Amino acid sequence: MIAESPLRRPGVVTLMTAALAQSADLLQAEFRLARVELSEKLATLRAGLVMMAVGAILLIVSLGMLLQALVSALIAAGMSPPVAILLVAGGTAVIGLVVFLMGQKRLEPATLAPDRTIDSLSADSRMVKETLS
Repeated sequence: MIAESPLRRPGVVTLMTAALAQSADLLQAEFRLARVELSEKLATLRAGLVMMAVGAILLIVSLGMLLQALVSALIAAGMSPPVAILLVAGGTAVIGLVVFLMGQKRLEPATLAPDRTIDSLSADSRMVKETLS
């Protein structure tokens, strides 16, 4: 804190020096907050990408297995081969698309934006402006 005698008030230079020091401390704290928040957002990004990859793998595996097993069963039940293939492939595509879209939703820019840091920086900016005014 600023040490002042009971008879003398601090000068403009002292007040400006203190304000700049506090602003520097505040800026360092904001950078630490931004670093933490960005690492959290990267974890969210990673989870979304993993879900998309899992969805894609499941889609490929499902297509192979379902096309082999279900098409054979549908043909044995009397369905024509082209219709059986289209039915099985369509169902597998729907499942894969749902999983893929779930992962893609986690990658929306609104989800990844560092909201707390932006709000905190705005508040700090207003406070610094008010202090220096």
